[in-house]
Amino acid sequence: MEPAAAGTGMAPVAAVLTVFALVFAFIGWLRLLRAGFRENTVTGLIAFFLPPLALLILLPLWPREREMFLLAGAALLFFCAAQVL
Repeated sequence: MEPAAAGTGMAPVAAVLTVFALVFAFIGWLRLLRAGFRENTVTGLIAFFLPPLALLILLPLWPREREMFLLAGAALLFFCAAQVL
């Protein structure tokens, strides 16, 4: 597939990847909020205001919250792929 011509916007594949990344990131953020507030209130507030830090704080919960981490990884992967295209 040819890259988009100058001034016409992003390539259609990149646009689709970006939409998927945004959806995965939003669902992952909601799950992060739920896990953070389930752990304690301070972690929930950190998840609300600083999600990357909350992911690090909740890293020991990897076995229980595996899907949340996979969603965050998929969102990051799709964002990176959209930037390459």
